[in-house]
Amino acid sequence: MTLRTKTLTAALALTISATGFALAQEGTTTTVPMQPADAQEAPAEGTTFVATPAEEAAPVETAAEEPAAPEAEAEPAEVADDHGDADAEHADAGHDDAAEDHGDSHATAHIEDIDFSFEGPFGSYDQFQLQRGLQVYTEVCAACHGMKFVPIRALSDDGGPGLPEDQVRAYAGDLLPIVDAATGEERDRVSTDHFPTVSGMGMGPDLSLMAKARAGFHGPIGLGVNQFVNGIGGPEYIHAVLTSYTGEEKEQAGSVLYGNSAFPGGWISMPPPLSEDRVTYEDGTPATVDQMSTDMSAFLMWTAEPKMMDRKMVGLVAVLFLMVLSALLYLVNKRLWAPHKGKLKH
Repeated sequence: MTLRTKTLTAALALTISATGFALAQEGTTTTVPMQPADAQEAPAEGTTFVATPAEEAAPVETAAEEPAAPEAEAEPAEVADDHGDADAEHADAGHDDAAEDHGDSHATAHIEDIDFSFEGPFGSYDQFQLQRGLQVYTEVCAACHGMKFVPIRALSDDGGPGLPEDQVRAYAGDLLPIVDAATGEERDRVSTDHFPTVSGMGMGPDLSLMAKARAGFHGPIGLGVNQFVNGIGGPEYIHAVLTSYTGEEKEQAGSVLYGNSAFPGGWISMPPPLSEDRVTYEDGTPATVDQMSTDMSAFLMWTAEPKMMDRKMVGLVAVLFLMVLSALLYLVNKRLWAPHKGKLKH
């Protein structure tokens, strides 16, 4: 009877201790993530009061160390959160930098200064370049852009494309017909007519004076100081617009806009007009986008200033005349007034 009572007491004690250990384990598991690392070592020391063989000590310690698993999982989570925050900050910074660069490219367009042959006081148009530009306009741009202020006969003038008169007449006959003001009937264009006027939905602006209507260089604070060195930059602006398509597209108000870093605002409704080998030059020049843009820009500069060579020649003669006149005035002044000025000194 006494032995049975001791056995029951011992079993009850073991049951109570196992229950308490389980409760302690559960409490430890639920509270470990909220405790610091120093406080989490207490359950491991508390497990030594369990009277178990040496072989079973390892599982008990393992069970006691199991609450450390959430800590191990929590630490990478915190590190991951820190790493994620760093990545997010880095991504935000990169996005801001990209947005800033994208915004800068749209806000302040970069216009490249091109060394055209007609720049400077002694520059002149390149006849073959103007002929290539006329070909690009005829095959690519004439469908959407007119040149109503340019007479067709000017294509044979000196300082321009210099086409023979028979080719000019043939070229005029291939253009859109014109309505005769006297008869009110359509007829073929002749060399004395102007280039067609293109208007309507989806058509672009007239290109007759586009090279003088646009300024590529404005100088600091819009003062235009560097225009004395680089010129107004109209041809450079046209070249930049033709070569600065970014490949991006977006739809706005039912129309498709195309990304262009040189156009004000960064978006333009005109699709990219030029592509590699879009035209075939008769002189064998490679028809790259840059080459076609340069030729087209030079041709539009000629349409805006067809008498530039004559104007430069008249200006050069005027400057030489003023230099000779200044020298004569100096000699006359010295001849007539020098003796009288010397007498006044005495």
